[in-house]
Amino acid sequence: MRKFFHAIYGIALDIKSFSNPLPNYTRFDIAYYSKNASKDYLEFHIDGPRIIPKKFETRWVGNIEVPEDSKKFAGFWRRSKFQECLVLDMNRKDTNKPPVLPAQSSTNTLALLRDELIDMGMYPYLNGGTFLGWYRECTVIPHTKDMDLAVFKENYNPEYAEKILRGETDFKLIRKLGRLQDSLELTVTPDGRNNPRIDIFLMYDYVKDGKLVYRYTPGLEGDGTKIRFTHLVLDQSCAADLHDHIFWVPCDAKKQLKHEYGLLWYQDHPSEQYDWNKSPKNIVIAGKFTKKELRKYYVEYK
Repeated sequence: MRKFFHAIYGIALDIKSFSNPLPNYTRFDIAYYSKNASKDYLEFHIDGPRIIPKKFETRWVGNIEVPEDSKKFAGFWRRSKFQECLVLDMNRKDTNKPPVLPAQSSTNTLALLRDELIDMGMYPYLNGGTFLGWYRECTVIPHTKDMDLAVFKENYNPEYAEKILRGETDFKLIRKLGRLQDSLELTVTPDGRNNPRIDIFLMYDYVKDGKLVYRYTPGLEGDGTKIRFTHLVLDQSCAADLHDHIFWVPCDAKKQLKHEYGLLWYQDHPSEQYDWNKSPKNIVIAGKFTKKELRKYYVEYK
């Protein structure tokens, strides 16, 4: 029976180790969890439920496993409230057409990138069309051409991009747009493959008169125009399942999707008819880089 110290509840016990009814311990606060070999997370049967990544180091203290990195474990727990997706029927006519990005293998790659970011102290969230596909249809939108993650600026570790360039990760840096202080976006692909292309956006706070007005992810046009895709100030501390992998999401997904895609967010919009810098409802123009600045802040790698 695996049991480990839980930073919030005291002791966590694998529910499969017990028959019903569950024992009633009085000396400790107990949290029961279950694990599925096909999924990369543990499911806690408390508050709703909650899920956290399986991948965290532990050490033994007597017959109890203790998380080696209590700060990381606490970060997982803060973001653990489970959110369901909707599984809407999109009524697409071209169902026999193969997807641009195979859902399972692309999500496997996204999870590999997630793990690399976590190892560097970052907590990536589903963003953009990847977020929409998860919530609306519980999968990757079949005609989408890339995948999207977002990382809060305060969690971002600039060393990660340097590690990619040194060949120390499983990914290749395709481009770097903008600047760290207010507009950074990275695009990566798995090393040795062209797909899926994954955009990593930093999530920034826009503060006015000392008040957080909105959050935003950046965009950069080829002429230097800077775009902000605004995000509502929502609770970001929820977790979701996408093809058996855990990813973090805003807790009020529908509210953000209405803000981003409009009242008809639940309808399909073919990717070839969707302009990234015109179609979204949450665009704010935020100035323009000069030609000299653009050479510095629009970098493509071979």
